[in-house]
Amino acid sequence: MEKVKSLDGFYLYKIKKDNKNYYLANKKNYKKDIENLINNLDDLKFDSLVILFGLDTGEYLSKLEKVLCSNNKVIIFEPNEDVFNKNKNIILNDNIRVVLFDEENIGSIFATIIDGNNFDNLYVHAFGNYKEIYKEEYKKLLEAIDAKYFSVSGNITLAYRCKESFMRNSIQNLKVIKESSPLNSYIESNKDVPAIIVSAGPSLDKNIKDMVKNKDKAQKCFVIASNRTFTTLIKSGIKPDLIISIDPSDAMYDMMKESLNEDVPLLYYEYSNRYLVNEYKGEKIYMSNIFSKIIKEINKFEGLSQGGSVAHTCLAMANILGCNPIILVGQDLAYTYDKHHSDKATFDIVDNIITTNWANELVDDVFGNKVRTTTTLKVFKNTMENHIKQYKSERNVEFINASYGADIKGAPHEELSNILEKDIFKVKKKKLQPDKCIDLSPEKVISTIIDFVDTFIEKSEQGMEQCNILSEIKEDKSLVHIDGNDIDFQRFLFILDIVQTFESSLESFYLGGYFNKFLFSIKRESFLMLAKDYDQLTSNMRYQSKVFFNYFIRMNEMLLEAKKIIDDEVSKFK
Repeated sequence: MEKVKSLDGFYLYKIKKDNKNYYLANKKNYKKDIENLINNLDDLKFDSLVILFGLDTGEYLSKLEKVLCSNNKVIIFEPNEDVFNKNKNIILNDNIRVVLFDEENIGSIFATIIDGNNFDNLYVHAFGNYKEIYKEEYKKLLEAIDAKYFSVSGNITLAYRCKESFMRNSIQNLKVIKESSPLNSYIESNKDVPAIIVSAGPSLDKNIKDMVKNKDKAQKCFVIASNRTFTTLIKSGIKPDLIISIDPSDAMYDMMKESLNEDVPLLYYEYSNRYLVNEYKGEKIYMSNIFSKIIKEINKFEGLSQGGSVAHTCLAMANILGCNPIILVGQDLAYTYDKHHSDKATFDIVDNIITTNWANELVDDVFGNKVRTTTTLKVFKNTMENHIKQYKSERNVEFINASYGADIKGAPHEELSNILEKDIFKVKKKKLQPDKCIDLSPEKVISTIIDFVDTFIEKSEQGMEQCNILSEIKEDKSLVHIDGNDIDFQRFLFILDIVQTFESSLESFYLGGYFNKFLFSIKRESFLMLAKDYDQLTSNMRYQSKVFFNYFIRMNEMLLEAKKIIDDEVSKFK
């Protein structure tokens, strides 16, 4: 690596890669590369996350710093280790960070910096010649960004679409939780027992034939089913040891209505479909993904990792149970045989709109060929691979994929019949015995929810009143240069206190998708500012009062809508 000077007076690096010499940026007109970067940030928002690929000598940093505001964050991925080490002590602003590009770690980095607040507000730019020189690395970076983007956007879309059912389910499921056993009671209860996770992909039809053919050995495994596969297994003569249901929709009830009288334990959480949870006759196991964050009496109880599909929760449960090996069947994550689901696990009520036209992506299958898939399934695949990697790092567990769809990293393919012939049955499986030790008062929780909503309906009205007063002030008061005892400044502090208290209240978790949708929408509706205008607008009292007036209007509307749902569901308790 050699540090040289461009024709227009900037320093840049000349490197050797694959026996060829490259300049990391424009040797003749380095200024043009800097301008391309800065111009790409022309409409930078006040809270945008900037992801850059390539540091070179850092000559662009001073220009970059000038277009940022204090709220922006920048992460620079440097793929050349020599360049990274040469510049790792470079002085940076607090909101700029340089990391060495590592394909194995970029997913975990994005998990900490990309969320529902910024996923649709990312600026991605490859500096200079980095995109051409490090083509594969840049492709991997974009894939990791896309995976995180679709994961977060999918969760937000789900919260939007299911906000009402989330709330109705969580309120009605309160009655069942106190009669259920907690997830904690079963940690490592089936240590070193083989597990079979039964998903509903196109491979399931063949996998079930193998399970039936080797029924005695298959039933020695701890078999975990989902809504889709439970009845199919029962009809095939295979009795699962656990069924997991996390989807909030009524379609889950319809999938299970033929099997409501079975005695297999049902694992559910707060948002699981209320009709299924309430009417299923078997024992119930509660995993707490929401209420343990809010309710003191159950904050010791655990939840499970969720990665977008019920299969991820099944995988997490098998890991919690201590099972080993964990065998995946029907887990295609692709349109194997040009099908979206197994024939045995297709339900017209939810599947009649799915077409193969959606599968316009390609991934490697378990045999090294290409198979069609969708963007969503690729995200599920990425998340599952990350979970498998995590579980393997935590304990000595083997994952085997007996399906015929997408290749799943960390779970090599093997025929199910061959797996069941192995010496894997060293420990006898144990039935999940009831342990009803959850002390919870649904009435007390309902009272807390109602009090919270009523309190902040009133506070939203108080906020609107104060914002109205401030919007009418004649002089252009600054929030930076103002006497702390100024009556209008005190009004503004009162407004901020309502907002901060509301958004930081643990009780906001009770509002579920309503709260998430409100925050996501109001930020884009009222708080959208360019980075270059940030200091001016955030210090202007009159402007801010108008922004917060709209905030309180939307907050009030959201809370009144949520209150109507709560009152409706509570009336059914009586």
